[in-house]
Amino acid sequence: MKKYKLCFFVLFFSLLSCVKQSPQLPSNKGILIDENVTSMLMINQKLALREDSVLYQFVRNDKSFKKSELGFWYKIHHTSSNAFIKDKDKCKFSYQLTFLDGKLVDQSEIQLVVGQKQIVVGLEEGLKLISKGDSATFIIPWYLGFGMTGDKKNVPPYKSLIYIIKVNK
Repeated sequence: MKKYKLCFFVLFFSLLSCVKQSPQLPSNKGILIDENVTSMLMINQKLALREDSVLYQFVRNDKSFKKSELGFWYKIHHTSSNAFIKDKDKCKFSYQLTFLDGKLVDQSEIQLVVGQKQIVVGLEEGLKLISKGDSATFIIPWYLGFGMTGDKKNVPPYKSLIYIIKVNK
């Protein structure tokens, strides 16, 4: 009988020892603040604020421009009675892309599915403010356009853009 009890206890304690313990964090590990990341964030915030003031100066004489919550400026030239464009809608539009100085960068016609991140964020969000059949102008700051890297072909880093678009029905 003593052998059975002993075997039972050995088996019981060996099963308990197989349970994985949760890891313990060292007591000297606190939340680390990366000073480089913090300083880069502050620099980018200052650059974005400076760009916002430049764009405001650019549109201040044309009262038909409105500023979106996201930070780009837009003016709708022609509105239709169609429903607004939304995520997952197929959208075909022609565009003319220029810099703030008026230099033509690109013009083309593209078809895409809205919300699939196929174009710059500012333009994609701008499309959601209009309907099929509308035409509009969007002034996209660099941080909602091609950002700090540019597009490696036509758009240099930190360059704001003007899109003049016409959405097909």
